[in-house]
Amino acid sequence: MTRTPVRIGEVARKGASGFFRKHGMVYSASVAFNLLLSSVPILFLVFGATSLFLETKNLPFEELADVLKKTFPYGAQILVPTLKGLFASGATFGILGFLLLVLSSFSFTDAVHTSLSVMIGVGTKKRLRSRVVVHAALVLSLTLLTFSAILVPPLWKGLSVITYGISAGLDAAFHLLLKAIAAAVLAGILFAGGTLSYRYLSPIRVGWRNALAGTSLFLVLLYGIKWGFTFYVKKISRLNVIYGSLFGIICFIIVAYLFAAAYLFGASVIGVLEREEEGECSPNEETGAAPDETSGGD
Repeated sequence: MTRTPVRIGEVARKGASGFFRKHGMVYSASVAFNLLLSSVPILFLVFGATSLFLETKNLPFEELADVLKKTFPYGAQILVPTLKGLFASGATFGILGFLLLVLSSFSFTDAVHTSLSVMIGVGTKKRLRSRVVVHAALVLSLTLLTFSAILVPPLWKGLSVITYGISAGLDAAFHLLLKAIAAAVLAGILFAGGTLSYRYLSPIRVGWRNALAGTSLFLVLLYGIKWGFTFYVKKISRLNVIYGSLFGIICFIIVAYLFAAAYLFGASVIGVLEREEEGECSPNEETGAAPDETSGGD
């Protein structure tokens, strides 16, 4: 299927029409709410699993705050202090608490799956077992990323030794290169996460090409929302005057809602691509005759 500008515009138009016709903004609110509800339980599970192998003081709170600042404006102001408070209290939740954390964090995965079902246009849902497996894979992946956030930064900073003794210009260029590589790696992680979630959390097995197309659109919208909202808050808005101490929470809620809308908009576009590919693959259903009707007989 060719991806000419006219073709891309037509698919985007159909995706936008389907998004609003299927009440995409309402489902975006559902995803955003469950994200806010599940973010602390998921991160607590991930950091708790990491603390089984490392001391609590070594947990990557600073790295988490840095990642959130780059991808999720104002999220660091809400999530990181809450996590620090939980671990500083030294309280244990026990088996019941662990199960409650798992259930509350699973609500986000289930909300995303249900919303994808609607946006892609498939009435059925995957079995509960499949959704639980995907959720377990999500928690495991975040745990591995947490380990990486602990181990990689010291090695990354060690690369700065290479610049000792060289000119200031080359040193600045080298550090700029390191920042560009780090930004590219972060974008790659987001791209891979979006593609895999579209493919495996959807009620149908989305084709790789369509999943990549939807993820590309989602990332463009995500970074556009991030930069646009940050500019709006810093240069135009007076939300800090209106909400005072609740300013960070309000911004966190708004950004979560906009990100969820961008994600489901990508899913709506994927639904358009999937339906058109199904139509191209089955032309006989529309115009062809059955084989035994054309065969002759005595």
